[in-house]
Amino acid sequence: MKALFPREPAQFRFVNQFGPRFLKNRIQMMNRATRSRRSWLVYVVLFAVTGLVTAVAAVEKQQKAPLTWIKKKPEASSKPVAVHSVMIRQRHLVADLEAVQKPVEELVAKPVVSLPDSAQILEEVPTVKIEKQSRYVAQKGKLVYWVITPKMSFADLTELKQTIEKLTSFTFDYNRITFDPFQVYIDAIAVKVHKEKGSAGSVYEGDESDQPIKSIGGYLAESGSLGMGLSSFGMPESLQQLVKEDEKAALGLVAENWMAYLIHKNQKTGAGSSSTVKGSWLRENPGRRNENLGVFINASGQVQLYHTERVTVLINGKEMNASEVPRLDPKQLHTVIVKDVSDESAGPGRKKRYVQIFLNQ
Repeated sequence: MKALFPREPAQFRFVNQFGPRFLKNRIQMMNRATRSRRSWLVYVVLFAVTGLVTAVAAVEKQQKAPLTWIKKKPEASSKPVAVHSVMIRQRHLVADLEAVQKPVEELVAKPVVSLPDSAQILEEVPTVKIEKQSRYVAQKGKLVYWVITPKMSFADLTELKQTIEKLTSFTFDYNRITFDPFQVYIDAIAVKVHKEKGSAGSVYEGDESDQPIKSIGGYLAESGSLGMGLSSFGMPESLQQLVKEDEKAALGLVAENWMAYLIHKNQKTGAGSSSTVKGSWLRENPGRRNENLGVFINASGQVQLYHTERVTVLINGKEMNASEVPRLDPKQLHTVIVKDVSDESAGPGRKKRYVQIFLNQ
């Protein structure tokens, strides 16, 4: 029987062989204590962490490569041309960044022959270059702008004319220029601009009212068009700022020399003798009498006239009664001008006196 039915191999057996060694291990396993719930919780946490790490890695792998912004600066040009600021958005692959170790700035400095298909022009902002030709002339593109402010001198006006006629084919003329008595500001001006067989224009500002003019200006184009009038916000910013500064300076000079303008405007003129004395001298020398000075400060500290007959008193240019003089405050005296003119109606050799008193405000 053993020869006819040999023993089958162990891997084809259908039952387990419980020998002494295996039976002993089985009994030990049955007698071992049951695992606690805490030990099972460790396995649950490990499985959760493993799943989370796997999910994050998969998401990061699917993300796109980062974008790099490149700003290309315009090339410098000697001619006044329009400057364009172009921003290019370009995507770089990770493989390209690993292959090229140079920074992005060095790559931009090199000439670019062609752009990749993914490049997109996001923004293009044209700016016009402004060239300052002189203090009162600026060129913006094909337009030449000019301004005339109240503080300009005759030399400034001459330079303005020469600069405009050099830059354009227009003729720039002044039909009238009037300055204030002290040559501080322009009181009135008339300008005419014309082009041979072309357009022409003129502007006038000022009424000789002892006040500075308002700034005027305009533009001239190569095509022959022009614009003139009061300076407006269409001017380049540099000229607008200049207008503000000069107008403010002119008003400051007028305020600073207000008394000089008042005296010049209101004092009597004509044939005859005159004398001038400062109020400070009268205050420093009370009681000093000099008939030619017209007034003096008496012992009581009041302003007093030498004579009241045939005397006309003017205070800040306005005729006043002689009785008002003692009521004046000596501290306000600025200047006293005495003007004697002949008065033939009163008799041969007779004179009439004007006492002009100017007070500080």
